[in-house]
Amino acid sequence: MNIKQLFDIEHPILQAPMAGASTPDLVANVSEAGGLGGLGAAAMPPDYLRKQIQAIKQRTSAAFSVNLFSPASEIFDPESQPGDKFSALLAGYHQEFELGEVPAPGNLFGPAEEQLQVLLDERVPVISFHFGAEPEHVDAIHDAGLKVICSATNIKEAKILESIGVDAVIAQGSEAGGHRGTFIGSYQDSLIGTLALVPQIVDAVSIPVIAAGGIMDARGIVACRALGAQAVQLGTAFLCCPETGIPDVWRQTLLASQAGQTTVTTAMSGKPARGIRNRYITEVENLNEPLLPYPLQYAVSETLRKQATQTGNPEFMAMWSGQGVGLINPSSANRTHAQS
Repeated sequence: MNIKQLFDIEHPILQAPMAGASTPDLVANVSEAGGLGGLGAAAMPPDYLRKQIQAIKQRTSAAFSVNLFSPASEIFDPESQPGDKFSALLAGYHQEFELGEVPAPGNLFGPAEEQLQVLLDERVPVISFHFGAEPEHVDAIHDAGLKVICSATNIKEAKILESIGVDAVIAQGSEAGGHRGTFIGSYQDSLIGTLALVPQIVDAVSIPVIAAGGIMDARGIVACRALGAQAVQLGTAFLCCPETGIPDVWRQTLLASQAGQTTVTTAMSGKPARGIRNRYITEVENLNEPLLPYPLQYAVSETLRKQATQTGNPEFMAMWSGQGVGLINPSSANRTHAQS
């Protein structure tokens, strides 16, 4: 079965489910245009997540996807504390911007089990995972008559995902924006470009492969189809659409950026992710000190990031972006899709 039949879509184009950026309007518009819109739900409490899904359903009867992070990503040492250098840096930021005490480390995502139950209850047509998938979750999704996909950043991950029964695998090239989906081995060993990764995963598995990373327009789509991918997933290409939920300063920064201004870093969240380099990333990286584990590294900067968003200060925001940023077209999702 090909991707279009599998997901009941007209065009083999998926909108990446970008947490913090995708909205019901964006998801619905992409799906209405014949692609597969995607909602990033990892940070949504279950009740809020249900409302977001229902909002999508009010806007479209077409298929769409919702993305969760693997429950394994929620496991961390609650006793972890920031190092002396990082503590001093955070305290300095809070003093500089009059933010009061630095927040204590804590979790920002999940709980994935409760979130998944919402997706099953609401019968979300396609459920996607990042950082790996659990076999029992794949089985539960299939038992509900739904489809499941997951990201892979290397061949071994793709083979494991196939073995547990996912319907398709997303080959996430190193050009992709946001968090790396690596769940086996070091992320450094899995920084494989889309051009090299896609055909190798296509040859390694028998399920459909969805190419992701650096794909911005029809040229990238044609190239990935030639490499054997049955579909493509675009994230950065949609980031500047008016339907997204990103702050204007993030949007303007993206429009003024080129590929060389993005970097893969653990400084922001504790997990490797590609975004626009700024003062925060540079100064945290320069500490030369072990960071907090994910998601605690993300949590301690929460107040700082919120203040930066409210005041339009890009130097302290998490502005995820892929290396195709210089090709962004800020038109609506429908028009962006149609031009692709």
